[in-house]
Amino acid sequence: MSLGSANLSNLIDRAEAISESLPLVSIGVASYNNAHFIRETLDSIAALSYSNKELIIVDDASADDSVVVIENWLAAHPSFPARLVRHTSNCGMCQVCNRIVSEAQGEYVSIIGSDDLYKPHMITVSVAEIRRRGERCGAVYADCELIDRQGTVLSPSFLQHFDSRFGPNYPSGNLRVPLLQGFYLPAPTVLMRRAAVVQAGPYDQSLHAEDLDMWLRLCLNWEFAFLPCVVSAYRVHQLSATQVNRTGLNETFFQIYRKSRFAPGPEQAAAKRMLADHAEYYYGSRGAAATSVLWYAFRETLQPKVLAFWLMARLGVKYATLRQVLGR
Repeated sequence: MSLGSANLSNLIDRAEAISESLPLVSIGVASYNNAHFIRETLDSIAALSYSNKELIIVDDASADDSVVVIENWLAAHPSFPARLVRHTSNCGMCQVCNRIVSEAQGEYVSIIGSDDLYKPHMITVSVAEIRRRGERCGAVYADCELIDRQGTVLSPSFLQHFDSRFGPNYPSGNLRVPLLQGFYLPAPTVLMRRAAVVQAGPYDQSLHAEDLDMWLRLCLNWEFAFLPCVVSAYRVHQLSATQVNRTGLNETFFQIYRKSRFAPGPEQAAAKRMLADHAEYYYGSRGAAATSVLWYAFRETLQPKVLAFWLMARLGVKYATLRQVLGR
């Protein structure tokens, strides 16, 4: 059963009760090679029930017809407050997010991929919740559906599908420990206070994946709120970033770990456990080339399994061979 079907009506009623002064919301679309899907994404933004919004589309040098589709959509919606920013070379997702934030004029910002979809109530209920929580609330997140290329629902709940450990009462407040335990927020459900993002600093362009690092930094000074409802749809297909480059995601966490400071206690323990888990994935993808990173991970975690991965990599033993020996 998906989250929030019983809660959505109450959340919309609450939103309408405080809708007398609607702050501007900046909606950013990160466009890259999704010509087949981006019209549907833009249509979902036009269908949002929230009225005071602006649309910023940043195309990261798409090689397909994305820009043509976007320009045609803008021409068909001349009164919609939208603008297109085109990169002449591919800069990566972090630079796209930074450009969206720098262009944004709204009090709040939401960033969506060019193949994902908003539900009509997404911004309405999210703004109401972040305002209800007060000035310390820097972001709100919710649940989303998983859909395939044709839009068929694969799962009614992203959160329950990928990790049900934290539910059904998903965490609010300081999320650093849950995030370091592997809890992943569905990106197209997140609405952030723009001042919080600016204070946290720009998205780190040296990283392969942008979200985790930003959320960890936001949690240093701001709280997160959870909305128990479905507000968007996340499209899963062979081009999804999480499907393409697991090695890049592993490298990202090593970079985050090296540059971050973790509070002693549960936060530090969670960071070390995640480092050990990523060490195994890193060994599996890099083999002998992973020795220096694995040695660093062992010195940080002092876990025997990480030492074993380092030794096997040093000896040139492939990860698949080790798994066969261990019967995994």
